[in-house]
Amino acid sequence: MSDVKRIALAVALAIGLTACGNSGTKSVIKEPTLPKNITIAFGGDTNGIEHVSKFLDAGGDPFASAARVLTDADISVINLETAVTTQTAHQVKQYFFNSNPLILDKAAAAGVDVVNLGNNHAGDYFRPGLSDTIKAAEAAGLKVIGAGNSGREAWTAKVFNIRGTKVALLGIAKVNGGVGTVASGELAGTTDGWNNQVIELAIKAALRQAKIVILYVHWGVEEKSCPAKDDVAIAQKWLDYGATAIIGSHPHRQQPAVRYGTKIVDYSLGNFAFYVRSGNGLDSGLGLMTLSPTTGEVLGYRFIPARIEAKTGEPILLSGNAATAAIAKKQSVCKSLGN
Repeated sequence: MSDVKRIALAVALAIGLTACGNSGTKSVIKEPTLPKNITIAFGGDTNGIEHVSKFLDAGGDPFASAARVLTDADISVINLETAVTTQTAHQVKQYFFNSNPLILDKAAAAGVDVVNLGNNHAGDYFRPGLSDTIKAAEAAGLKVIGAGNSGREAWTAKVFNIRGTKVALLGIAKVNGGVGTVASGELAGTTDGWNNQVIELAIKAALRQAKIVILYVHWGVEEKSCPAKDDVAIAQKWLDYGATAIIGSHPHRQQPAVRYGTKIVDYSLGNFAFYVRSGNGLDSGLGLMTLSPTTGEVLGYRFIPARIEAKTGEPILLSGNAATAAIAKKQSVCKSLGN
């Protein structure tokens, strides 16, 4: 083929391609798809005793109002502050809890993924009762943090793969059931929130497995709306060790959520689905955390307020002025926080 013919053919092809491109069909350049943010929902102290148990037996669902939030989140976590066991021997103390096992099935059905047993009531029926509780939770399809059938199991984080980003959850019982219910060696029990050396090791071990490490901690003073100064100080240490966020429970009252740079601490969520009948213990709600899948940073944290129905124990989500007032109440001024 001569050079003249080659040039003519190239021109003809170019004209033809241009004509096709102008025929009405437009080429589309797709924008790169950004990874979806990770959301985690947190509920506070939960049990299924007394009137809550009766509600469950009657076919009621204490999680019905919150189910949409729990289901939509990538991970949902509550503090299960009770044993679920057939054991009868229990600790001798003012309050000891053994809940209707239906509370576990209803939680799982409503979208709860994880229960924290790192608290002062999971061991109310001693080590056998705690082992039963772990077994019952797992049988309902729930993951357990904060306790285990051995020291290693209790202190090992549960890791979730959310669209390629690893998230680790650890339960820490700073307020626990005492030496006889703390995990040790091959003995079942909870974690020990006073063993700061082990907490540091556990956080750093979790960081080797996951980009995001979240602690659910049982701490504080009952019926106080502000965190204790030593808890504020220890929270800073745990964040410095590498924790991304800390979620608190135990006071049975709500305490402020505070942002520290790219991290956050919600000092107390208060009660969630609980047997309380009156007073400030009826204040409830969910914490909804949004995290970056690329950096692991906390992008946002929203408190969704609720009020516990005294006859059933169900937290009913609030809206409008009632919700605004509830959020302001939770975020009250605390000298220990300097806010």
